[in-house]
Amino acid sequence: MWHVRDAKLSLGRWRCRTIGDHRFTDSSVVDGPIDTGDSFVYAYSDVDTSGHSILRINPALLPDTPPIWFVALPERNQPSPAISLVAFITKDHAPGTVISDPEFFSMAVHTSQQVGAIRWWIDSGIVDQIFVAEQWRRQHLGRALIASAQCYQVHNGWTPRLASNGRRTALGQHYAETALFPDRFAPLDDPAPPMDPPSKE
Repeated sequence: MWHVRDAKLSLGRWRCRTIGDHRFTDSSVVDGPIDTGDSFVYAYSDVDTSGHSILRINPALLPDTPPIWFVALPERNQPSPAISLVAFITKDHAPGTVISDPEFFSMAVHTSQQVGAIRWWIDSGIVDQIFVAEQWRRQHLGRALIASAQCYQVHNGWTPRLASNGRRTALGQHYAETALFPDRFAPLDDPAPPMDPPSKE
């Protein structure tokens, strides 16, 4: 999987495609234009007329996954900058749209309506946490979150490869064992507790 930067956009962002062939090594970023012919396109990123980032993941990768949009929560005031994408499925935004935290808090959508979230460190591309609400599991939302985060990294000109260190929950390990790119997951050496809230029973 490699990436084509087709055009430079505002705020340091790029119009990009993620391509699934072996023309370049995994995670390479190549400046276009490049004709990729019939090669499989994993993802596409752009900016809409309102200036929002748009992340499109090929639906063939995510069968039966509900359409999600995101709130970006950057954490830049720390030694290692991180960011989260929090996912929602309301009809307030087109699928794949990324909005800011201030925009979100002006909407009639509550944080409890999130269906999932992913947090990772920008410079290293190491994923810290992935969460999918229990009622939305087994619908490929975890894969959608990872693919969207990867797309957002390349779109912003950041480290083009997301990966996992050896710390994962049991659900995270299950995902690692079925991932499209298993080499991006370090061997499990630090089992993490579940992210689900404790039962009230």
